[in-house]
Amino acid sequence: MVPFIAFLMYTWALLPILVACKEPPPCVFPFLFNGRYYSSCTQDGTPDQQLWCATSENYDKDHKWKPCAISEYGGNADAKPCVFPFIYMGHTYYTCTNKFAHKGRYWCATTGSYDKDKKWSYCADTRLDASYPTGACSFPFIFEGKAYSACTTDGRPDGKLWCSLSSNYDANPMWTYCEPSDPAPCIFPFIFRNKSYSSCIKEGSSDGQLWCATSPNYDRDSRWKACSLQEHGGNSNGQPCFFPFTYKNQTFNDCTNEDEENVRNGRFWCSTTENYDVDHKWSFCADTNLRSGEVILAGQDGDQCVFPFTYKGKTYTGCTSAGTINWKYWCSLTKNYDADRKWKNCEPSDLKKQDEPQP
Repeated sequence: MVPFIAFLMYTWALLPILVACKEPPPCVFPFLFNGRYYSSCTQDGTPDQQLWCATSENYDKDHKWKPCAISEYGGNADAKPCVFPFIYMGHTYYTCTNKFAHKGRYWCATTGSYDKDKKWSYCADTRLDASYPTGACSFPFIFEGKAYSACTTDGRPDGKLWCSLSSNYDANPMWTYCEPSDPAPCIFPFIFRNKSYSSCIKEGSSDGQLWCATSPNYDRDSRWKACSLQEHGGNSNGQPCFFPFTYKNQTFNDCTNEDEENVRNGRFWCSTTENYDVDHKWSFCADTNLRSGEVILAGQDGDQCVFPFTYKGKTYTGCTSAGTINWKYWCSLTKNYDADRKWKNCEPSDLKKQDEPQP
């Protein structure tokens, strides 16, 4: 053990020179160290708790190693961090991949689509763990005899979304969590290929899954997420919504992004019992339940705003952005939105007054 520690201390001092001379080989997982196999970076054997990995399958025999990179590096994107999910060759990845990589080194896209932007970095070594499979979600996939074309919570008591990495999970149980690196909500409407969409779409998806942009303009930002078809997460472990429900003494017939918990980050949620104020049980909403931030019927071109109108028990005498996730102003097409649910996005000519809720 002592020679190994001395070797680590000496080579760490030389690391900038070594890196400048040659890019180190990738970690090899699992590897053997002191008679034990390691499937990820370890601090064992180091004097200063630095993470390291072997660069051969057997450190005890070959003594080949490197310090683990704790952030993305290299590539053509100036070492920008990974963005999950990303599209590569038409498939959806929530993990780093070594597909077609130099020397098997794991990499990731740094935008939502490698196919579109061709930007990538090598993955931080600390993202890698031989205990967990890597690869693309396989849509559709079979689970318990049923076909799935999107991430699902079925089979998970914690309500987390997951996908199979094989076309038949029942025969080949390889899977990964569907966890985006940026848990941003869908933004409706969004621009894709110069067309506006106000709900989840399949256009542009080679594996047939529903998706949405997480910025107003996908063409510009390449930011997106796979749409969930089920409630998921929350402290009720993905239990379905209960409508109507009471929150802050108001009645909600739809999902809401009104938020008293930072963990939601503006994402739409619902109570899973009749009264959230009493039970405090909730789930994130299925993205397929959302339309432009509301489950509502939009008006037609030429329809006129009706002022004042009532929305969630408040009276508005002008256009408002209340209840939206895109901050666009809208108005009701009847005196009572809560009863009729007819609306339209406001035009500049409609913005006669600012948002004025009344008692």
